[in-house]
Amino acid sequence: MTTATTTPTTPTTKTPLAITQVLELYADSLTYLRECVAPIPDERMAEQFPALVNHPAWTLGHLVTANAFAVQLLDGQPTLGITLDRGVYGPGSTPTSVRAQYASKSELLAALERVHEQVAAAIAAKHDTHFAKPAPEALRGLAPTVGRIVLYLTTCHEPYHLGQLVQWKKAAGIA
Repeated sequence: MTTATTTPTTPTTKTPLAITQVLELYADSLTYLRECVAPIPDERMAEQFPALVNHPAWTLGHLVTANAFAVQLLDGQPTLGITLDRGVYGPGSTPTSVRAQYASKSELLAALERVHEQVAAAIAAKHDTHFAKPAPEALRGLAPTVGRIVLYLTTCHEPYHLGQLVQWKKAAGIA
């Protein structure tokens, strides 16, 4: 895999180094996701294998949903270009092998790219004013602040699912 060399936003001289580096890693994650799903044929995106429930169609939609939530936490309104059912892609949803239940690979990738740009722009613009805000009440047991949730979604959650995609590709016999 290649390493991304640009961020989706241009940090300013006022942007703390740690935020700049988070944005760079977040951009790298999107690069790796694109490369990972590139060789997967659309018609195989919902295949499931034993012990690998999360297939690429669900994973991409799930990441779009999670990133849209990050935009909302930073007081933005995500624009995805498609409508995704939280019951299909959200936390606690169960992937199925019914391909027609999921958006196409190209739609999911376009939505992920779009929401990635929105998350990166929101982090660059609002980290200093929003990261210290209390997390929504329902999530405070998991994370006390908005910043903790946003940083988890961008630096831990997405790469975790990328690892699952890599394992799925191995099971599917896709190099």
